[in-house]
Amino acid sequence: MRKFADDRLFDPRRALTKHFRLGEFTKSATAEKHQLYNIPREEHELANLRALADQILEPARTLVGAPLLVTSGYRCATLNRLIGGAVQSQHMLGEAADFIPQSQNPNTGKNTSLGMDVEEAALLLSAQPDLRFDQLIFEIRERENAAPIRWIHISHKRLGGNRREVLSILHTANGLHVRPGVVDYSSFVTEANRNEA
Repeated sequence: MRKFADDRLFDPRRALTKHFRLGEFTKSATAEKHQLYNIPREEHELANLRALADQILEPARTLVGAPLLVTSGYRCATLNRLIGGAVQSQHMLGEAADFIPQSQNPNTGKNTSLGMDVEEAALLLSAQPDLRFDQLIFEIRERENAAPIRWIHISHKRLGGNRREVLSILHTANGLHVRPGVVDYSSFVTEANRNEA
C-alpha cells in the first residue's frame, strides 16, 4: 500500500466532488478532544472517499433534494476504537459515511424546513436500483429524556462487490437491535414491548 509522501497534501478544503470536501469526512469532535490526526494516509483511502462521494453521496444528494450533512466519515483506527465502531468498520477504509439531510435537526432527525426526514431518505435511497451501495443502514439511537437521534450509514466498495444490504439498527442502553430493511422507531419499540411481555 502506498503512503502519501507529504501529509500537507491533505487540505480539508480539498474537493472530492462538486459538493463534498475532504474536511467533511475527517472532522471529529472525539478526534479533536484526543488530539488525533484523523486523516487518510494511504492513497487507496482517499480514492475510496472520492468514490463514495462521487458514486453514492452526490446521487443521494440529488435524490433527496437537499445537501447532506456528513456526521461521520473517515476514521483512523484509534478514533474508531474510541467511539466504539465495528472492528472491521468500512469507515476506517474511507468506504463509509454517516449523514442526515441538511434540512434536518441532527438531534431529532425531523424536518426543520421543507424537505425529507431521515427515514424517508433511507426508504428512497434503498429503493434506487442504480445506487450501488454496499450497505445502507437506517440507525436510531435512543437517549434518556430526549428524542432518539436518527441517521443513515451508507458504504461503497470502490473495487466492486457491493451487496446492497439494507438494515435498520436501534441502539439502546440494552444493546443493538437489528432488522432487515428500513424499520421505523415505533415498530422497534412495539416489537421490544411484545418481547418483554
